[in-house]
Amino acid sequence: MNRYSPEQSPNMPTPGNELKLGRAARHFKEAQTLLTAYKSPDPYEIRREENPNTGLSFWITLTKKPPDDIALAAGDCVHNLRSALDHIVYELSCHTAKKHVGNTEFPIFQDTRHWDAKDPKSGNFKTNSGCYKLREVPKAARDRIEMLQPYHGLDAMYWTRERLLDAHQLDIADKHRNLNLAVANVPETGVAYGHDGPQMRVINVHKGRLNEGTETLLLRFHPSVDLKVKVQPYTFLEVVFADAPVEGWEVGSTLQSLVVGVYAVAEEMKAFF
Repeated sequence: MNRYSPEQSPNMPTPGNELKLGRAARHFKEAQTLLTAYKSPDPYEIRREENPNTGLSFWITLTKKPPDDIALAAGDCVHNLRSALDHIVYELSCHTAKKHVGNTEFPIFQDTRHWDAKDPKSGNFKTNSGCYKLREVPKAARDRIEMLQPYHGLDAMYWTRERLLDAHQLDIADKHRNLNLAVANVPETGVAYGHDGPQMRVINVHKGRLNEGTETLLLRFHPSVDLKVKVQPYTFLEVVFADAPVEGWEVGSTLQSLVVGVYAVAEEMKAFF
C-alpha cells in the first residue's frame, strides 16, 4: 500500500519525511517573517555630504545588523530539508525489506567514484557508498536517485541537483556552527532627480556588504556636479549568505529554492512506494 495515500489508510501515521518537510516549511516562513521585520523600518541611515574637493557624496551607515534568529531559522529549515531526504530513503528501505534497515541515507555525491565504491578485499560495497546506503531501495528508485547525483553534467535535472547539493553542504556547515550571514548587502543603488535636467555623472556606487556602525561611501558624483542640486539616492538591502556554496545569495529566495527543489524530489519519490 502506498504510505502516501492517507485516504487508503486513515490510521496510518504521517511519514517522517512529510513531518520534516512540514517543519522545514514552518522555519522558512519564520525566516521570511524575521527578514521582513528586520528591514522595516530601514536599518540604515544615509548622510549627504557637499564637499568642494570631492564633490557631492552620500554615505550609508548600517544602524543594526540582522538578528541571529534569521541564521537559526535558516539553519533549521535547511536541516529539516536534508533530514526529509534521509527519511525518504529509510522509509523506502523498510517498506521494501519489511523490517528495520540501518545505515541508510539519501546520498549526495560530487564524485562518481563514491556511488559504487567497493572494498578491495571483500568486494562488497563500502558502507559509505551510495549503493550500500540504498541497498534495500527498489531499483527504479535507486536509479532515479543516482540520476539526481551532482556529479552528472548539465541537463534538464541540473537545477534540482544543485539545490540538493546546496542543502547538503549548508546542512553540514550548520551542524558545526550557525550559518554565516552577511550583515547586509547593497545590491543596487539609483538616484531620484529633483530637476528636469540631464542625468549627472556618477563616479562611485557601492555594491556589497555593510558593517554595523561603519559609514560607507554609497554614491559620489563627479566634481562638476552642482553641490546643491536636488537629488536623492535610493537603495535597498538584502540579507545574504556569507559562505559557499551560496555566498552572496539572498537568504529568503535561496531558502525558497531549496524548499521547492527538495519538495519536488519528495513528490517524485512517492511513486516508488
